[in-house]
Amino acid sequence: MMIEMIETASWLGQWEIEIKEQNKVKEIIPLEHNLITDAGLNMICDMLSGAITDAKIKYIALGKGTAAPANTDTKLGSEQFRKTVTSQNKDPVTAGKLYTELYIADTEANTFKCEEIGWFAGTGATASTNSGICIARILYSRQKASTESWTIRRTDTISRG
Repeated sequence: MMIEMIETASWLGQWEIEIKEQNKVKEIIPLEHNLITDAGLNMICDMLSGAITDAKIKYIALGKGTAAPANTDTKLGSEQFRKTVTSQNKDPVTAGKLYTELYIADTEANTFKCEEIGWFAGTGATASTNSGICIARILYSRQKASTESWTIRRTDTISRG
């Protein structure tokens, strides 16, 4: 007797933003789904095939581009600010769950209206504009005030089914 087993997997990316003013929570943008780009999916394939060994999310960038996110996105529409990820942690209980966080101080990213956010990974991801593999991009429209700090949180869940 032969038993056939078919297993599938999925990658869910979600984000939220906590906005503080004078160290007090002013607003929380709750978890939202984001688009995983073709470049992000191909990065995972390349990692599994051994073509690359570095798929770490290293930078988060803000921009002024307003075009809808597309599967084919490889960069932001108009990148204005980029910063190294502040922290990254695997969930200690749930398999396949990763949390990535970026803190933007009140003195940073105040000179433009944010319209988009992107997450950049791999060895090519550096402090330089448009570098690295754009694994995800979202639209988020807000003028960051010089009195606000933002914490951008991303949750990636790789799961069965």
